[in-house]
Amino acid sequence: MTNKICLIDADSKIPNLPLMKLSTYYKNKGYEVDFYQANIPYYPHRIKKNWYAPKGYDKYFCSVIFFGNYKYIKGKNIIFGGTGSKDLTKKLPEKIESCECDYSLYPNNDKSYGFLTRGCIRNCDFCIVRQKEGYIRRVNSIDDIKRHRQIVFLDNNILAYKKHGEIFKELIDREIPCQFNSGYDIRLLNKKNVKQISKLKKIPAVRPYIFAFDDWSYKPIIDKKAPLLNWTTPYTVAMYLYVHPNMPISDTINRIKYVKNKKWLPYLMRDISCWYSKRKQFYTHLAGYCNQPSIFKTHSFEQYLYRRCAKKEDAERSIKIWKENGGN
Repeated sequence: MTNKICLIDADSKIPNLPLMKLSTYYKNKGYEVDFYQANIPYYPHRIKKNWYAPKGYDKYFCSVIFFGNYKYIKGKNIIFGGTGSKDLTKKLPEKIESCECDYSLYPNNDKSYGFLTRGCIRNCDFCIVRQKEGYIRRVNSIDDIKRHRQIVFLDNNILAYKKHGEIFKELIDREIPCQFNSGYDIRLLNKKNVKQISKLKKIPAVRPYIFAFDDWSYKPIIDKKAPLLNWTTPYTVAMYLYVHPNMPISDTINRIKYVKNKKWLPYLMRDISCWYSKRKQFYTHLAGYCNQPSIFKTHSFEQYLYRRCAKKEDAERSIKIWKENGGN
């Protein structure tokens, strides 16, 4: 009788690397592999329903990206892994980690995904990369990852890798359309690497130059590095803006105003605790404004809210918070 493997993607938004490697490993051993997507949402305000694993399999593996979502995957003897699992230290055995990705699990996908490096030099309070992956190091070549014409690199801080220039040069020379999805650490920009970044072939319809402005205290270094981006055209630079309820709202608003003045695009990344804050609605309105480029480029926050809110008083509550904290 053929042994059967059940792979469960709890909540990935992109092809899941560990599950694709598990698929390759077990298929090579002659196992029958079935793949399921549970599509558990990340956002706490979304309805989350239990997903029950089908019976009849010899082994069950489930990858969870967003913390807490593992609770909605029900079944016996399921091995959980991923950033959102109970055990952040759990890793694939090297014999599986070294396998190629089985992209047949995601037949509509047209890009390759992977990590050239793992880990980071930073140890930010809101980030678990150092805890989970350690200090930055090289783990793959470009050809280890490339299975499609376009590649999305998932590296957490590619500029922190000392030989990132060699990687950029290879990508430029080979004219590989690519995107560094976690962005570039603006604190590590210099004339040499920014010139290379400008020459990387971009994936069409993807915002090409992503950086982070996670705290208002970063402003002096961003002021210093911003002239290195003067060659970009308006709204082709995107800034991730991390937001937590414990941060002064004025600091968040100042970052949004700074980005707008530079003709950059913001992407508000709300900590999950924002959904449990007494100002939850304000953060929701702020994310709606910042995360829609066509709106952000053409509307003020106040104009956006009067368009968005069915009730005038809902708009005015958020506008009041905005103005009390330095918005205009």
